[in-house]
Amino acid sequence: METEAREAPIVAARLVDEASTTLRQLGERLRTLSPRYALAAGRGSSDAAAYLAKYLFEERLGLPTVSVAPSVQSIYGRKLILEKALLLAISQSGRSPDLVEFCRSAVGPDVLRIGLINDPASPLAEIVDVCVPLLAGPETSVAATKSCLAAMTLVLGLTAHWRNDRDMIAAFERSPQVLSDALDQDWSAAEAFLDGNGPIYVVGRGPGLAIAAEAALKLKETNGLHAEAVSGAELRHGPFALAGPDLRIVMFAQRDAAFDGLQKLAADLEQRGCPVLFISSEPSRSHANVAPDAEPVLELLAMLLRSYLLASGAAIRRGRSPDSPPMLTKITETR
Repeated sequence: METEAREAPIVAARLVDEASTTLRQLGERLRTLSPRYALAAGRGSSDAAAYLAKYLFEERLGLPTVSVAPSVQSIYGRKLILEKALLLAISQSGRSPDLVEFCRSAVGPDVLRIGLINDPASPLAEIVDVCVPLLAGPETSVAATKSCLAAMTLVLGLTAHWRNDRDMIAAFERSPQVLSDALDQDWSAAEAFLDGNGPIYVVGRGPGLAIAAEAALKLKETNGLHAEAVSGAELRHGPFALAGPDLRIVMFAQRDAAFDGLQKLAADLEQRGCPVLFISSEPSRSHANVAPDAEPVLELLAMLLRSYLLASGAAIRRGRSPDSPPMLTKITETR
């Protein structure tokens, strides 16, 4: 897991070199199509990448986006009525039957199906209208790392080229360096935080919630911990009732409009006795930090990469294999 996670900067460099032309062409095509809404679909870590697409499409493009449930087709047999829409399908393997069937049936006037897929020879890649390979190479650890970061990096690049936003495109192009710099950060002070048992809230807001969802999944997979991704806004409601010394908090706080609220929430949780691992680009506040960047999503990707290393190390200290967690397989064929 750690070896593959550390390949993320190399994968990002491949994407910048080999996918930029495709993304630019897709941006032009999407501006012409001007979809009324978007559907983003994935399973597991790919679903977290789809969640990031939801936030970026809505925040940066003003496009209503839903993280869709393939079971509507595979289990309940209901085809969605689509028109003038984007369907973004994200998958490491491209072989989950429910996702394949959902994309096969997702047709209608002016519907464009884009796949971000690691295996360009997979059944899903053959169904979508445009396949953008993740270029992550073989990934053998059950816990997906470099492929998820590749999908999230492509989501950033696709949004940037769709907006034709010079600053966002530049951010996509510097993603390899940002991820490489993240690997040089010293997070040794945070290593013991995941030791021991007990529940964990993994907190984010906006695009940070997508990162929280992926980090929580990794803690379940690799460490066998009950980790729940929670919105910083929703936590103020019912979930706050569980705040206390027995509840640990991992908080991803990117420097955007959500930062001040997350910082205040962390302080309130600490006042209730919760141990808090606050992850941001503000060294004075963080227990684990990454270098600041003008693009908040890049900060989040850097945080996620380092969180993979934390999870892997904690699993090994528990005597668990992060590469082969019990009862899990690399390709889950959900129907």
